[in-house]
Amino acid sequence: MKVVIVDDENTSVQHLKTQLENYPDVEIAATFTDSVEALSYLIRTPCDLLFLDIEMPNISGLYIAEQITLLHPGVKVCFITAHPEGALKAFELNALDYIPKPFTKERLEQCLSRMRRDVERRREAEEESVNFDALGQGLDYALNIICGYHDEDVVLINTQDIYYFETVQSSVFIHTKTQVYRGNKPLSFYEEKLKPLYFFKTHKCFLVNLSKVDRFSPRINYTYDLFFKDLKDRIPLSRNNVKALKSYLH
Repeated sequence: MKVVIVDDENTSVQHLKTQLENYPDVEIAATFTDSVEALSYLIRTPCDLLFLDIEMPNISGLYIAEQITLLHPGVKVCFITAHPEGALKAFELNALDYIPKPFTKERLEQCLSRMRRDVERRREAEEESVNFDALGQGLDYALNIICGYHDEDVVLINTQDIYYFETVQSSVFIHTKTQVYRGNKPLSFYEEKLKPLYFFKTHKCFLVNLSKVDRFSPRINYTYDLFFKDLKDRIPLSRNNVKALKSYLH
């Protein structure tokens, strides 16, 4: 794990650095006694674990922690300080740990063990995410199944339940009768794969399941609106696609 130490007292920095050098899985990326230099470095170069004093000239450790965790949410913070009044604020910032000075080797080991557990949990979560993505790629279009996403859940959607796909600001959304899911592929990908299942691109932003469509209503400029049998949504059919759709249906 990459570690950065920030403390305005050089003796404290050197003491902590010496202790951390005993751990082979710890890499000390940088140390600072100047809080301004530390903040500038951390904005550009995130670490895994940040050891911070709280009371420092110019910029407090609490401010550094707040800014860096907002900018780099993966950075974990351990406050090491002689000022116990900062403990409440530290935990409001969701700090990994809070170690009062002077600290023992055992207390530092507890903090590192906590960090290792956090790293392991994140690694397992990433592996699960990769496995779900692989699952999604394997299941897409096998047995007419589409993988959609709802919050952090992967949802298997039967293509018969899909009314249409919609692109909004480069994101693709999958509409069923009761729910909207997020897709993980471009609209052109779904268009190519679902052509045999009567999905038609009516507009640059819409791919529609024609088996769900109830009627077409003409609009101005030779365009149409598509309506579904049991869904109130209205889908545009662009003028450029009218002829293609007529040919498709005949």
